[in-house]
Amino acid sequence: MKNYTKLMFKLFIGGLLLALPLQTILAHTEDFSLLDSELETVVKDKFAGGWAYTVQGAPEGYGEGLLLIVKEGKTYKVQVQIGGATMLGQNVSTKGSTIMFDVMVEGDKVAVSLTVDGSKISGTSSSSQGTFTVEGVKTLSAE
Repeated sequence: MKNYTKLMFKLFIGGLLLALPLQTILAHTEDFSLLDSELETVVKDKFAGGWAYTVQGAPEGYGEGLLLIVKEGKTYKVQVQIGGATMLGQNVSTKGSTIMFDVMVEGDKVAVSLTVDGSKISGTSSSSQGTFTVEGVKTLSAE
């Protein structure tokens, strides 16, 4: 029950964080003539959303978290939430169904490469601590 409560809290906070950029965009948009096809492209983006993830074999405290991905124009912003910490992704890039970024964890650069397959995400995180397998599921979507 404790894990369920913790997950629901993370989903609630993640939902708020995802909603803020959209509200900001809409509040500053004076031309609401966005075509339905353009809106559909934004809503159905394969990367954008909240992803609950686990990292197999990660050091204590880093085994699970929430990954938030937001598209701004043609680029993506990544935010990683682990416990009470929030880290921003750097050098974010995409290729096909794969998103890559770096994140600084306790002064150590962690390179992350994740491939999206529907509502699942999988890949690796590599740092001086080693290479770990990352798996996750989409928990928040703009749809």
